[in-house]
Amino acid sequence: MASSFTIRKVNPEEVAFLSIIEQRCFEGPTAYSCDYLKYLVLNANSTCLVEVKDSIIRGFIIIMYCKGSRIAGIETIDVDPDYQNKSIGLCLLSAAEEDMICHDVLFSQLEVSEGNKAAINLYRKSGYVFKEKLPNYYQYEHNGTRNAIRLIKSLQQVH
Repeated sequence: MASSFTIRKVNPEEVAFLSIIEQRCFEGPTAYSCDYLKYLVLNANSTCLVEVKDSIIRGFIIIMYCKGSRIAGIETIDVDPDYQNKSIGLCLLSAAEEDMICHDVLFSQLEVSEGNKAAINLYRKSGYVFKEKLPNYYQYEHNGTRNAIRLIKSLQQVH
């Protein structure tokens, strides 16, 4: 019998492990440092959710909130390369959107490297649409480009 997975808020003592996943997902200077991840998770106006199976964190997502705004941002979504292509990213994105709805957010927004076709496909599959192109958005190349695109999704429920 296959064991199921859980999506929950991260525990503060797990942040160092998130940094390991971050380093595995992003190369060199494009990866967030452990200190910056710690800030995002513990001190910023954010929610960090982790996907866990058999006591192993396989991925995480960080949602950034801005007081007074009805738009929240996906800061990063990381799935350990050993566990990619198992719908973990899609599950984390869905859980993040549920968290945003609980925070009375109307729109989810994110930026993604123009060269990250796998992530773009994931976001489009989840209902995100193109908002704008951001030339030279990144300080360092991500997937062969410094350009990003901003995607947005309405979280308003259709009744």
